[in-house]
Amino acid sequence: MKLTGVILAGGLNSRMGGSPKYLLPCGDEPLIGRQIKEMSRICEQLLVVTNTPERMAPVLKPYPGVSCIQDRYRQKGPLSGIHAASCAAASPFMWIVGCDMPRISADAAEAMAGHGLAENADAVIPVIAGRTHPLHGIYARSVNSAAENLLRQERYRVMGLLDALDCRRVDELFFEEKGIPTGFAANVNTPEDWIDMLGNMP
Repeated sequence: MKLTGVILAGGLNSRMGGSPKYLLPCGDEPLIGRQIKEMSRICEQLLVVTNTPERMAPVLKPYPGVSCIQDRYRQKGPLSGIHAASCAAASPFMWIVGCDMPRISADAAEAMAGHGLAENADAVIPVIAGRTHPLHGIYARSVNSAAENLLRQERYRVMGLLDALDCRRVDELFFEEKGIPTGFAANVNTPEDWIDMLGNMP
C-alpha cells in the first residue's frame, strides 16, 4: 500500500522550556531525523506540518525529499495538521505521527494500513494500555471533508474526528500476534520523559 508519512511539528513545547521537541538529540541526529528514516521505509511521500517553515528548513536539509506544509487553520492543534496533510497527501492513506514520538514503528503502521484497507475503514488507531492514540494512526486522505467540517464549527478535538469516521481501533493483541512491540506510541512531554526514554531506546 502506498502511504504518505506525516509528522505534525506544531505545538508550543511549553513543558520543554519552549525548545522544539523535534530537535531532541537521538545519537548524532535530531529526533525528527530518526522519524524520517523510519517513515521512509514504507512511505512514498513525507510531509512535515509546521507553521515555522523557515525554522524547519535547515533541520530538514540533510533529508531531501521531505516537504514542509502549513496549517490552513492556524494553531488549532493536531486536527488542523491532519486537515493540512489531507489536502497535500499524494497517497490514498496517511501515517500521521507527532514530532515528540521517538519510537515510531513502520511495521506497526504497515500492519494498521493493511487492516484499514481490508476493512475499508477511514482510520485505524492504536489503543495501548487502554489509551487511544490518534497519533501514530492511519488515516484515509478522504478524511479531509470531515476534518474541515469540524474546524469550521470550531470543534478542534481529534477524538471528535474519530467519532465522525469509520474508525477501527486495534489493541496490543493485534500487534503482539504480529510480533510488533507496542512501545511505538510513546511520546515525550518533559525533559524528564526524554531522559527516561533515552535509557529504554534501542
